[in-house]
Amino acid sequence: MLHTVILKLNNSLNSDIWSKWFHLLELEKQNKIKTLRFADDRLRCLTAGILLRSMLFNHCQVLPSELVFSTNKKGKPFLVSHPELFFNLSHSGDYVCCSLSSSPVGVDIEKMETLDIESIASYFSIHEKKYICSKDTEQERLDAFYSLWTLKEAFSKYIGSGLSIPLDTYSFFLNKKKISLSTQIKNNAHFHSSSIGDQYKLALCSPILSENIEKHLTLTEFIKTIPF
Repeated sequence: MLHTVILKLNNSLNSDIWSKWFHLLELEKQNKIKTLRFADDRLRCLTAGILLRSMLFNHCQVLPSELVFSTNKKGKPFLVSHPELFFNLSHSGDYVCCSLSSSPVGVDIEKMETLDIESIASYFSIHEKKYICSKDTEQERLDAFYSLWTLKEAFSKYIGSGLSIPLDTYSFFLNKKKISLSTQIKNNAHFHSSSIGDQYKLALCSPILSENIEKHLTLTEFIKTIPF
């Protein structure tokens, strides 16, 4: 089982919904949201928390007030009552996404913004640097950069390493039909990379990628589906 929901924040929340959602979260998550300086960051963090809780409720019928989370030895959160479930969240710009799975999973979404690729070249292997630099235009190089970056983020979240394993010690190979990985890290992952509109890149990493059911919603549509 692998379900991924990609949610577009096409609107803001009114005060009643904000308050209701906020109080559905545990105190630690509430405090994290309070520390965020910008309203957009608070909205992304709050919506991500509710999206996860909605997906968990739909799958195992556990209300947000009954959810108890803990972390494993690598610091990855899990649901105490259903440790067999795996989930991962990501958000950037106008999007929030969540994957819920019966196997380990990593997901990453990034808004593609202009940057100095040379200044962060150290995060990539020699092969990946050559791949980026082989592109003819700045836009193509930016697209290649974010394709690789989101794959690396999704993979590091999948294996639970964070950034403790240097990103330049393994290489992704991209072609039109297949994404492959050269690494000494033991894994049985498969990879997916796609564009969301013209400005976003999404990557998904899972051993059961073929089972993925992907759903796209706007925030307005999502509000109507909340089961609690």
